[in-house]
Amino acid sequence: MPQNSHFKPLLSALPHSFQTSFFNQLNHLINYSPTIGLMGKTGAGKSSLINALFQSSLSPVSDVSGCTRQAQRFSMTMNNHTLTFVDLPGVGESLERDREYHSLYHNLLPELDLIIWVLKADDRAWSSDEQCYRFLTEQCGYQPKQFLFVLNQADKIEPCRQWDEVCQQPSSEQVANLELRQQAVITAFKPHHPVMTVSAVEGFQLTELAEQLIQALPAQASSGVARQLNLPYRTQSVETSARNDFGQCVSDIVDTLIDILPLPALMKSTIGTVKNSIVSVAKSLWSFFF
Repeated sequence: MPQNSHFKPLLSALPHSFQTSFFNQLNHLINYSPTIGLMGKTGAGKSSLINALFQSSLSPVSDVSGCTRQAQRFSMTMNNHTLTFVDLPGVGESLERDREYHSLYHNLLPELDLIIWVLKADDRAWSSDEQCYRFLTEQCGYQPKQFLFVLNQADKIEPCRQWDEVCQQPSSEQVANLELRQQAVITAFKPHHPVMTVSAVEGFQLTELAEQLIQALPAQASSGVARQLNLPYRTQSVETSARNDFGQCVSDIVDTLIDILPLPALMKSTIGTVKNSIVSVAKSLWSFFF
């Protein structure tokens, strides 16, 4: 473990049981493989959005077995670290097979760190999306904070001929219409996170989406996702958010070990006093790890 030497001055006086457990859990955290769900109708541009945001292209892995309606898995790997995407069925289809879908979504729930729900900015009807969202939140146990709604294909919003191809941005009239669509999503879905408006094809507001994505992810997943982003989208904000999340996870590891290891009270107190230093070292090594 190359990182051991950086922690050695802090941990050398602490019990071997703490050191071993700490490094095991730290390595588990560093090697955490995030999984992101993708929802949205066919044609909403899910693949093009993911391919625009991340360094690697999606490659198919396998289907989730045991269901007639299957979830298609894709992954991307960089430096032996894998990020998995699961394209979920259900939007734009009949939800008559509720029991079948319930089983699929229920089984996937513990695995998914976040679900990106892609809507077409110029789509007039989201009723099937709304129906599916209500099914997930009301019947399958999903929480609103697990969804990030994205209005894609902003360049197709009316009047689409006004899109500025040179500056890759909408006209003032298009901006007004996009804001109306954004408000419509808020009204329909009452989302936990801000609704992002982008164009994957034009590269419009993908930086803002990347920053919001990292903030929306659970703390243990944000660094693994940040690592895979295209370099233009690994902004200072992205890296700071992910680094702080990583530090919080390391802090939680130390707290958990203080709670569960059978150590004398004085030793637990000693570990508590060096916790902030351990977290600082971990955060300083974030770029090395990720």
